[in-house]
Amino acid sequence: MDKITKTILSAKRKRLLRSRPVFERFAHVSEAELSRLATGLNFKFTLGLSKWLLQAGYGDIDEVLSFREEYFSVINGGVLDGCISFARDSDGNRYAFSPKDGGIYFICESKPAVVRVSDDFPSFLQEFIRRDFQLNDWMGSISIAK
Repeated sequence: MDKITKTILSAKRKRLLRSRPVFERFAHVSEAELSRLATGLNFKFTLGLSKWLLQAGYGDIDEVLSFREEYFSVINGGVLDGCISFARDSDGNRYAFSPKDGGIYFICESKPAVVRVSDDFPSFLQEFIRRDFQLNDWMGSISIAK
């Protein structure tokens, strides 16, 4: 996870006259804050997600994927019952993880539909990096089950 985080935190996007960091941090995150959040919502963090938040903090990856404390919520009902929503993309779609097996899910808000996009959080970030942070293209390329 350290290598993945370092790759994202050191990545830059070229602009017309200069470059900017791919990750924009809004707030640091402490172990106490993560513990309070997990206790309040009655879940356990997956190791990769908690490590990411402790190292990177809350913020945006390439202005397309946002991590904020307020995005964390327990999903009650449906196929993702008991999963934890943890991030949103620039189109308002949500991303959730399963506390049972760590799987990462894309929740399309416009259709409504759900698809498993990764077996765990580190693999999710690795694929995001491999796709050059083109999240909307990636999610648009997968078939979504209702």
